[in-house]
Amino acid sequence: METPMTPTANLRSSAVSRRGGALTVIIVLVALAAAAWQSGILKAIFEGETEVKIEGVPVRTGPLRISEVVRGNLEASDSVSLKCEIEGRSTIIFLAEEGTLLNEGDLVVELDVSQLADELVAQEIEVKNAEAAFTKAREQYDIQVIQNESDVAAAELALELAELDLAKYTGNPEANEPGEWDNELAMGEEAVLLKEEELASAENALGWTVKLHAEDFKSKNELVAKQYAKQRAEVQLGQAKRELDLIVKYGNRRKLAELQSDVDTRRRDISKTEKQSSAKIADFEAERESASFKLVREREQLDELKQQVGKSKIYAPEPGLLVYAREKSRWGSGDTIEEGTEVRERQELCTIPRQGGMTVKASIHETKLKKIQAGLPCLVTVDAFPNRTFEGRVEFVAVMADSGSWRSNPNQRLYKADISLLNPTLDMRPGMSCSVDILVQDLEDAMYIPRQCVFLDGGKTIVFKRTEGGVESCEVEVGLDNTKWVAINSGLTEGDVVLLAPPANFEPAPVPDAPAPNMEAGVAAAGSAAGGGKPGASASSTRGKMPAGQPTGSAGRGGKPGGTLTAEQRAEIAKRMRERSGGSGGSGRGGSQDR
Repeated sequence: METPMTPTANLRSSAVSRRGGALTVIIVLVALAAAAWQSGILKAIFEGETEVKIEGVPVRTGPLRISEVVRGNLEASDSVSLKCEIEGRSTIIFLAEEGTLLNEGDLVVELDVSQLADELVAQEIEVKNAEAAFTKAREQYDIQVIQNESDVAAAELALELAELDLAKYTGNPEANEPGEWDNELAMGEEAVLLKEEELASAENALGWTVKLHAEDFKSKNELVAKQYAKQRAEVQLGQAKRELDLIVKYGNRRKLAELQSDVDTRRRDISKTEKQSSAKIADFEAERESASFKLVREREQLDELKQQVGKSKIYAPEPGLLVYAREKSRWGSGDTIEEGTEVRERQELCTIPRQGGMTVKASIHETKLKKIQAGLPCLVTVDAFPNRTFEGRVEFVAVMADSGSWRSNPNQRLYKADISLLNPTLDMRPGMSCSVDILVQDLEDAMYIPRQCVFLDGGKTIVFKRTEGGVESCEVEVGLDNTKWVAINSGLTEGDVVLLAPPANFEPAPVPDAPAPNMEAGVAAAGSAAGGGKPGASASSTRGKMPAGQPTGSAGRGGKPGGTLTAEQRAEIAKRMRERSGGSGGSGRGGSQDR
């Protein structure tokens, strides 16, 4: 029967186990150090040796697949887009959770329209004011129409009365109808005739009075009175005659001129009244039309505000999965939306994918454009399903570079591309990251080497081949390449061994008629040749023999002005290239990767 161990014994046993594990680690480290010393690595480090033996890889022949790998994200080929339709900018105050299974009519997004609501109330007041102004202008117009009719009628009546006055004065001689002039003339003549009769009667009375006075039948006073009566009759007759002469000479002409002028004036008054009426009615008509237009405009703005307020809530037009839209920022990255985010008019907020297909939205570097074109087959690997591969096809490659890539990196040019999936599955979701291997060409019998083995020297494409006598540079003609390998058309034979890195004393000659790059450009180019592949690192050197998309190697590394590298600089470059290559001869790592 086994005796159970006490807690103290358990602790002691654990401590012994830990000491035994530490001792084992120390023994292993000592053994590794001894092996490294025997191999010369530590000896070279402690004794200050700067050169380390660089291994090479053999030239291979056989089938070689030329492909380009790009990254992208899944998007639905067909989807319903929900956009902000409120003018200007607004803030999201409610947003359904992404990935929600929506039913038709579910609320998806609600936007802040508090300011629009205030504007709506103010606009309703403006509409009421505009309606009152239009009613007033319309009634004033109708009143002015009636007033114009009255004014014209009054002017026409005044003309008619003036013409009647003229006709009344002149009469109608043709119809033997006398007028006022005939009456005045007759009255003047009749007054003269009466005065003549009165004078004759006064003379006769005076004669009888003289005779009777002579016989003392009349007094002196009566005689004098009769004399005065005769004189008064004579004066009155003279007055009547002079009055008749004035009427005949001037009265008729004056009265005719006055009456005719009155008729002409009344006629002009009619024309003036009509023109004044037209001017007034034009003013009131303009005010009425202006008020009508303003009322229509105010009502349109009211309807527009009502529509804007109504668009603050966005509902799902059909059932489906809710996916947030990724808005491109000025730096080219995708910004997600959330509650509190400020959005603009026509900005896409969400999408509801429909079943029927998925598309990969990818970006292609400019150095790969000559290889990639619409119609090429692809193999797509979704990060969410790493053990599954899907077939695809390049549907579209943009003609112009994406402006977003310019802002994020001025030395980078990316072109958008659409890749359709031929066999999508229901478990795929928009927004998933994926890797696309675009199959450019399959070479059945090609001779190839790792991309990092190729360099530029003075505008020539070279490799460093190991021979019995050491290492020598060899000019080669390169063909197509992929992310790891580059085809060799001429300059090497199968079985040749080429170096993964140049010798430490290698100083590439500058491209003819090109200035030598500085030290910083040389170090950057070396990093690019060893696996960085950053655009622009060796642009001045790769314009020579290498086609677009080919490995740039270490060409363009210059060091100091004049192209001379010190021993320390060469050692640093070799160290970086060994770190990039990882010490593997056939892995192909360290070549120019996807940019």
